[in-house]
Amino acid sequence: MSAVASILSIILFLAFATSGLQKVRFNPMASQTAGHLGFSKSAYQRIGVLEIAGGLALLIGLSATGSSFLAVLNEAAAAGLTITMLLAVFFHLRKGDKAKLFTPALVLGLLALLELIFRLAA
Repeated sequence: MSAVASILSIILFLAFATSGLQKVRFNPMASQTAGHLGFSKSAYQRIGVLEIAGGLALLIGLSATGSSFLAVLNEAAAAGLTITMLLAVFFHLRKGDKAKLFTPALVLGLLALLELIFRLAA
């Protein structure tokens, strides 16, 4: 696996673990965002659990190669997190939010896609 994919896996793990934990803990900012986007507390917390699981899957499959289970797990996590972030951008755009509100999701989605591309290219 390329060094770029490895670095992206670590960065994405940290970002998604942090973001997911905030959603699971449902702090005031997460509560406000969930309400704005139309999610219930439990739905938003489930999204947080998925983000944490995806980040962990990226980290677990970090050094796996070829078509091993862990390599496929990493690739599936990167694809799933990309889709999750695209959906986040969609929900923000549907609410008419300005770019500053959906840019973090857009950047994380693009980084997850890049991780997948670099991993598959190696």
